[in-house]
Amino acid sequence: MAPDQAPPRTTIDAREALAELGRISIHEESFGSVLQRVAELAKQTIPGVAEASISVVIADRAETAAYTGQLARDLDETQYGRGYGPCLEAAVGEEVRGIADARTETRWPDYARTCVERGALSSLAVPVRVHQTVHAALNLYALRAHTFGDEAAALARTFASYAAVAVGNVHVYETTRERAENLEIAMQTRAVIEQAKGILMAQRRCDAAEAFNILAAASQRANRKLREIAAAIVDGVVDRPT
Repeated sequence: MAPDQAPPRTTIDAREALAELGRISIHEESFGSVLQRVAELAKQTIPGVAEASISVVIADRAETAAYTGQLARDLDETQYGRGYGPCLEAAVGEEVRGIADARTETRWPDYARTCVERGALSSLAVPVRVHQTVHAALNLYALRAHTFGDEAAALARTFASYAAVAVGNVHVYETTRERAENLEIAMQTRAVIEQAKGILMAQRRCDAAEAFNILAAASQRANRKLREIAAAIVDGVVDRPT
C-alpha cells in the first residue's frame, strides 16, 4: 500500500468510545485485554490512525503490550532496540511526542528513516499514566504526513486520560488480587509445614527446630519443595524422613 493511501477503517464516535472505556469491568477484564481494547478503540476513534499500540515500561523494561497491526509493533520494537524514540519518551517522560513528517524528522533520525521505509510518515505518542511503577504510552501511526493536528492531538490526550483510569483500575485490582492469592498460598504453606513439624516432634520426640531441620534435609535429598515433603508427611503417603 502506498504511503498516501489510508486503509479502510471502521470508525467509532469519540463519545461512544470514551463511554465504552468507562464501562470496562475490573472483574471481567485482564490488564492485557484492557490494553488491547484501548488500542483498538484508539484506531477506530482518532482520525487518520493506521495502526495503534500500547507501550508499557516496568523496571526499565519496555514492551508492546497491545497492538492493532504489525506495523505498530515493529516500529515500537525498533525504538526499544535503540533505547530511544517518541513512545519511550512519552511513556517515561510523560509528555506528548509527535512526528509531523518522518522524512524531515531530526530528533530521532535513525528511527525516522525506519518509519519512512515502513510507510509511516507521521506518529503521535501520548502518555497513559497507569501507576507510579508502570509507565505506558498510546502510540498512533499514520501513513500520511501531518496527520495529527491540534484537534487530533487533543482527542488523543482526552482518550489517553480515560484509558489511564480504566487501565489503572484493572492494574490495581489484579495486583491486589495477586497479593491476596500469594498471601493465601503462603499461609497454607506455613500451615502444612507446621503440621508436619508437629508430627515429627511427636514421632521423634524432638523440638521444633530439629523437626524443621529434618524436613529441610528430606527436601534436599529428594530435590522437592519443602511444602511438598511436609504435605506428604501430613497425608501419610511417604515414610518418615530418616
